[in-house]
This record gives sequence, C-alpha cells and structure tokens, in this order.
Amino acid sequence: MRKIVTVVAALGVALLAAGLVVAAVSARPSAVEISHVEPDTLSSEDGGTLSIYGGGFTTRTLARLKGYNVLATTFVNESLIQATVPAGAPGGMYDLVVSASGTFTTAAGDIAELPGAVTLVAATPIPTSTPVPTRKPTPVPGRPVLTIRNYSVEPSRAVVGREFVVTVEIYNTGSRAGENTIVSFPGGTFLPVGETGHLLWQLHINHTAVVTQRMRVPTGLASGSYNLQVNLSANDWEGNHFEYPETIAVEVIGIGPGRPRLVIDAARTQPAVLGPGDAFSLTVELANSGNRTATDLLVGVASPDVAVPASGSNFVALQPLGINRRAAVTLPLVLGEVDQAGRVSLDVALDYADYQGGAYSERQSVGLEVSTALENRPQLLVERYETVPDPLSPGDPFTLTLGLNNVGGGEAQRVILTLGGDGGAELGPFAPVASGNVRFVARLGAGEGVDVVQRLVVDGSAEPGAYTLPISLAYDDVRGTRHVDDQRISLLVRRRPHLQVSFFRPVEGAMVGEPFELPIDVTNIGRTLVNVSTVAVTSEDLEIRDGSMYVGPLDGGTTGSLEATAIADEGDTAEVVVTVNYLDDFEQAQTITQTLTVNVEAPPEEPPAEEGAEEGEGGFWQRVSRLLRGLLGLGS
Repeated sequence: MRKIVTVVAALGVALLAAGLVVAAVSARPSAVEISHVEPDTLSSEDGGTLSIYGGGFTTRTLARLKGYNVLATTFVNESLIQATVPAGAPGGMYDLVVSASGTFTTAAGDIAELPGAVTLVAATPIPTSTPVPTRKPTPVPGRPVLTIRNYSVEPSRAVVGREFVVTVEIYNTGSRAGENTIVSFPGGTFLPVGETGHLLWQLHINHTAVVTQRMRVPTGLASGSYNLQVNLSANDWEGNHFEYPETIAVEVIGIGPGRPRLVIDAARTQPAVLGPGDAFSLTVELANSGNRTATDLLVGVASPDVAVPASGSNFVALQPLGINRRAAVTLPLVLGEVDQAGRVSLDVALDYADYQGGAYSERQSVGLEVSTALENRPQLLVERYETVPDPLSPGDPFTLTLGLNNVGGGEAQRVILTLGGDGGAELGPFAPVASGNVRFVARLGAGEGVDVVQRLVVDGSAEPGAYTLPISLAYDDVRGTRHVDDQRISLLVRRRPHLQVSFFRPVEGAMVGEPFELPIDVTNIGRTLVNVSTVAVTSEDLEIRDGSMYVGPLDGGTTGSLEATAIADEGDTAEVVVTVNYLDDFEQAQTITQTLTVNVEAPPEEPPAEEGAEEGEGGFWQRVSRLLRGLLGLGS
C-alpha cells in the first residue's frame, strides 16, 4: 500500500512570489483571463486533464505549468480550454500560465497567470517501520459513461459546398453524474461553423442532453458516407477526467461538372416612365444558358431602397427551367421616394438549384426610367398658418388654421392631414378639442388651396418656448399611388403676466383747477416673475405730471407704486390710462394697459355782487385770495 502525500516546498516563499506575480499581471492588460481550473489537484504519477475556465481563448491558446513545461492544449470555446498533464511530472504546487497567442514572453502582452493553481501529488512508498494508524474508507467505485444514443442530420443528405445541421442526444449510462460535461466537434472531414464546444455542466445518471452543431461540407468532396467526429468528456465528483470519442455517419452528395446558368434576357415596366411612389409592374424574361436544368427557382428584388413589393413577398417561385428554355415573371412593385431622375438601377435576385444538389445565388440589374417632375403628380405644401388668439399662453384654447396648397401638376385625392405626425405621437403640449387630430379633404386639384381648421388647447403646465408641431400629409394621385409627406410648423407659447392695476388709496377732493394725486399700484398676482420696465400714466381729460417711473422685475405677490399729479380743466368723470411695459419670455417688449376713472368736482359758483357795493373792495380781496392759492400750489 502506498500513501499519497502532498509535496509543498517553501510555502511562505511561494505565497509571497504568487502575490508579486498577481500584482505584475494585474498591472499589465491581458488579452485572456483565468477564473478557475478543475481539478486543481492531480497525481504526478498518473497525470490527467485540466479544464481551464476564463475568457479570450482562441485556437492558438496554450497553457503552461510554470517551472515545468507547456501542456498539450485543446480549444473548446472562448471561455474553456483543456490541457493535459503528462504522467511522471514532478510533484509540487505550480502557477498556471495561459497565453492567447502561444508565445510565453514578457513582451507578448497576452498572458494570464493564476498563482498556485495546480498541485501535483507525488506518490512515495510507505516506510516499513511506520505503521498505518488508520485506514481511509474505500470510495464507492463508479464513473460517468457518456454515449450518443441518437442523432439526426438536416438535410438527411449533405450537399458539397453547403451547410448542414447535426443534432446528437448524449446519454449518461454510468454510475456517477458527469461534472463539467463537454461535447466538442473538432472537425476533420467536415468544417464546423461557429463554436465547436458545448458545455453541459452536470449530466446526471440515466439523463440525456441534446446538442446541435452546424457544419459545412468542403468543396471537392466526392459522394459517399463519411464519419463525423464527436468528442465527449466529463469529470466525476472526485475530479477524475474521462473522455469518450464517438463518430456518426453523414451521407454526402457530390456535384459533377456543369451547372445551370440564368440570365435576364429582357425587362420592361408598366407604365414605362415611373415617378416616386408609383405602383408599377416589372416583367423580366429569364433564359437558361447553362447545361443543367434549373430547379427551385426564386426571383425577387434586392434593392429595397429603390422598390418594394406592392403585395405579398418580394420573391416569386417558378417551375424548373430546362436547358435553352425561357420564362417570364412579373413582380408587382412600388417605387420608393427616389430623388434621382433618369435611368435607375434595380437589383434582381436569382436563387436556384439543380437536380444534383447544387445551389446558386446571383444578383443581376435592370434599369428603370424615373421622372421626378411634377407635371402630372400632386405636391401638397402647408404654405401658411395662423392661431387665434396670438400669442398663445398656457391653458389657452385656440384655433389653428392651416393653408394647404397643391403646387403640383396633378390632382390629390383622399387627403389625410394628421397633427403631431403619424399617430399624433408628437403633439407636445397641444391637445385637440371637440374632435380628433386628423382632418380629411376629399380632393385638391392642381393649383388649388384649402384652409384646414383645428381647435386645440395649450396644456396649462406647458413651459414658455417655441414648439415644433409635425404635420403628416398622406394622399393619392390619379393612378392610386399613395404619397406620404411630413412637414413642420412652429407655435410660440408665452406666459401671460397677471398684473392688477389700481389706486392704493381713494382719490377724493379732486377739483377743477387744483392739483391732486393719483396713487397707483401695479401688483403681480401671478406665481412667476414679471420683468416690468416702466409704468406710465396718461389721460385725455387731465394734465399729468410725474406720470412715468421705472419699476423693475416683480416677483409673484409684490407691488410697484407710482404717485402722479393731475390737474383737471373741467368737472366730470376723467379716465386715467395706466400702461405697464414689460419683457416677455422671448425678451420682446410688450405692454398691458388698464383704464381707471376719477371724479372731478367743478368749482362752486360765486354769488352775484350786490347792487351798489363798492367794486373796488370786493375785487381786491378776490384777487388776493387767488394769489395766495397760486403761491401755495392750490391753483391760480
């Protein structure tokens, strides 16, 4: 009996060196990375296979045990490779190094390293003088056994030069579950397409898993039955690795000399001259100039930017076309919105096969005569628009009038105008009122115009600014071709200031000929700031003094005051016009006016002088009284 012991030399030094290596590796960007390895312990006497997980692996990637040698490496996929440790490798703890390019130099720049990742356990004879104190329990024998229970090939007979799909059903007939189960297709006779390795992780006893792989038959291969290599591998729960190479048979059909060859011999359109958006038919005449019958023939357009199918698919199937035979096929199409006039190239796709399994695909071109003139085509434009009221403010209902004109040379029929673009998804802060956002016009002749009216409302929470409103126009021409055009208009939304103009105290005792005060308040009763510049007072009934003053910005709830002086020439109700000048949200000068009224009393009538009174005495005191009032500013 032998006892397995782990040979670990200079553990402290190794751990220190491992730390330095990790620091060096992390400081240098690496094209590959290692996450972990399974198993991490092997017998140095027997060796084994390591499954290395990470990223950035390629078919050139190699693995190496640092201080020992480079290992035979098998690529499974970009996140998994397998490396074989040969029997008889020296025991010890090894750093695992992986190179994406297979070059283990410090200048390579594509090396990843996992310190102390693998331990090789050396087997030594047990000294005869040392008794065995205990006995380890003997593990239950067993292993996973993988086999291909069933498989299929689609198509059942692969064709030279073409791809096929193989599906295999993997079955674990063993007495242990398969850990890290891998199914790989290494190639050989057939060429794998895409990743060749499929990781199934755990496959339990008596369980199955299905794997699908796309392959290609190389050109030049003769007809016959060939073996396709399938490699199965798995570990058990103790880390033991097992491999089960399998083969499956694939029948191949070869291709002999000769092939069908299709050419477009002639092509024509109806109508002969096309306009953007026109529906038309394209007829192509095909001729088989090869030496085999063409089968599975498909004809279609391959230039979707030039023309698209009017209905159904863009391909039409034809019956087999024999050698030197001809056939015509008609495709219903719609010309795109091409800008270039003259001859426009349209690609036609030809896909066909032959009875020997050959497959062919070609692209040929035909010419279309295109005219972009408007002599017989309608063209609609939104030439003008207006809103009532103007400007707009948040919360305002308004009427939008669009002036729609047909500037083309043909009649537009079944015109549909949609506000907010297709589906009305871009209406922004504007909402239709009392109707939808779509308007219909039955016809609009060449050179004619029509006003389209739509009632809308501005969202009360809309921010001031310029809003772009898309207008989608869809209409038919006289040939029934549908045209779609998108245009845009801009609507300005300004925040309307809420200002209250009033006298901040009653105006009393206003008399003709005597000055009196006009105490005026301008209050911002809204919630947002109003950038007021000046407040001016004018009147056609009064003489105004000191009637203008700079106020400045008013926050919500704040007031600006002005005290002007007025003199009336006659008694009656006088009108006072208060003009508030401010800047709107677009920094444009705007005004708000409000009219206030003042009652002016006429002066009392003087009693008539008594007959015989001395005129000199009464006239003298009247003149003195007027003089004193004039000096005090109370009238002349």
